[in-house]
This record gives sequence, structure tokens and C-alpha cells, in this order.
Amino acid sequence: MKKTLSRTKRTWTTIAGLLLIILVLLAHQVLPSQVSDLAHRIIRSLHGPGFGIVALIIMMLVRDPERPLVGYVKAAAFAIVLAGVAEASQILGPRNPQISDFLTDVLGILGFLGIVAVLDSGVRKSISRPQTVLLALFGIPALVLTLMPTLWLSYALVQRSQSVPQLLSFDEAWEQTYSSGKDAGLEIIPAPDGWPEGSGNIARLHSAGRWGLMLHIRPDPDWSDYAAVSFLAATSNEDSRRIALGLWGINPGDGTPQGRYYTRVKVVRAPARYCILFEVLNDPASQRKFDLTQVYELLVGATKDQTGIELLVDDFRLEKDPGVCTPR
Repeated sequence: MKKTLSRTKRTWTTIAGLLLIILVLLAHQVLPSQVSDLAHRIIRSLHGPGFGIVALIIMMLVRDPERPLVGYVKAAAFAIVLAGVAEASQILGPRNPQISDFLTDVLGILGFLGIVAVLDSGVRKSISRPQTVLLALFGIPALVLTLMPTLWLSYALVQRSQSVPQLLSFDEAWEQTYSSGKDAGLEIIPAPDGWPEGSGNIARLHSAGRWGLMLHIRPDPDWSDYAAVSFLAATSNEDSRRIALGLWGINPGDGTPQGRYYTRVKVVRAPARYCILFEVLNDPASQRKFDLTQVYELLVGATKDQTGIELLVDDFRLEKDPGVCTPR
């Protein structure tokens, strides 16, 4: 009878293990389309927590009450090998394998298993108190490092969605998860005297890198209920300056950039509000159509591949009434 039960348990454990392997490998072949850059980053951040959960499932499948610690070791070894295989499987898929993702997987595996092992009375009985303390001292930081990116990016995603129609104010730390100056020097500075809107902070942009780009904003992607995107701007070291503005959309088929629109705006020394009017994005004479439900990126840059251009900007927002904008 015991042998029959043992064989049945091994059979179901093997089936469950194979299903788990298939699910993990399939998850590494899927690349969701039509989601924002921030959402993609959240998906990538799930590497550590995801493999931590996988390791716990494996541990529950192989755990032997008489030798509980062995189950954790087996689960860690199996999950780490699976993480390596899953990462390598991306070579033939739409995603790219990365060593950093594999190391994050390992951290998640060891962090999750380490903390659960500390809480497992069977494990605590089989190791000494100093070993339990060392396990906790390793497991807690590993768990925190594994979970924090997902929690922080998820918080930023919720805050970003709730802040619409405002896109970027330069007043909140979470805004930096979806905006950057990349090679350019983006400085957050207090708003100068006379700056409109009563903002706490503004950005001083410096053109640098390829095409003189100053600022990248990857916003909440659905702009379909609005007529324009606007922002405050002023020159800091000259009377006027033409800057380049760009919008990129998302291809509904595979998530790659599709619609592209570029324009130029003349910015003067006195701060004023400038716009991109959405009515020009789908000009009948143009071959390119822009889907305002799938906006991927807003770019600000110099009109040429230049360095040293300065610009003060603030309060990027969506507008229902385009009449608030300064004529070009």
C-alpha cells in the first residue's frame, strides 16, 4: 500500500514538475505588445519574484518531512537550472537572454527559499541557531532586493495613471521611472521667480548625445480623449531657440514603434505654454497614421545634433482645450 502511494505521489510530482517547466518556458517566449515601457519594465522585474514562487512550488513538491532541509536544497538547485534553461530559450524567441535576469532569478530563488526555511520549524530543528541567524541575514536582504523593483515600478505605474492629464511635473521621485535625459544632463532645479503655475521644481535640459536629445518621456499611452499635449518652456541663455519635438506610437501588431511625428517649436526667454496639436497627427496627405491610444514616447531635443543647448521645461500635460497654447 505504501509503495503504491509512493509511486502515485512520484507520478503526480513529475506531472506537476513538467507542467511547471512548460509554463516557465512559455512565459519566457511571450513578449506582450501594446503596453507602455514602464509596464514592460514591471514584467521584467517579475524575474526574481516569479522564480522565487517557482522555487517554493518545487520545494512543496519534493519536501520530505523527515529531511526538510534536503527539499530546500533540491528546490534551489532545480529552480536555478530551470532559470538558466529558460533564459537560454529566449535565444530563439522574441526576447533576448540576459545574464542580469538570470542573476535576479537566482537572488529571488535564494531569497524566497531562505525566508521560508527560517520560518520552517523542521529546518530550524536540523540546523544550529547561528546557522538560522545567518540564513535570515542573507534571506531578508535578498527578498527585499527581489521585491523592491516590482513594488516601486508598480507604485509608479499607479501614480502615473492617476496623475493624468499631467504627464510630468519634475516634483515626484516616481516620475523618474518613465522619464530621463539619457546622455543629456537633466537637472532638477527650483522654479525661478516669475515662473508660472507655482511649480516646486522644473527641469533644466542640456542637449547631448545623438541628435541632441534632451528629454524622453514614456507616458500613460492612451491620449485619445485629448486634443493636445502641452508643456511650459523658456530659454535660459538666449532670446529664442527652436527645439524639436517628437511623438512615437506603438505598432498594434508587435509593440514596436509605429507612428512617428516630428515638429519644431520656437521657444523664447519668457516662460510660456507650447503644444503639439493632435489634429495634425493624422493629416490626410500623410501616409502615416498615429494611434492616440498607443502613445509610446515624447521626445524633446535640439533641432540639430548639437551639444550645449539649454532649455527650461516644466508641467507636461494633456489638454482638452488647445487654446491654452502659445502660437508657434
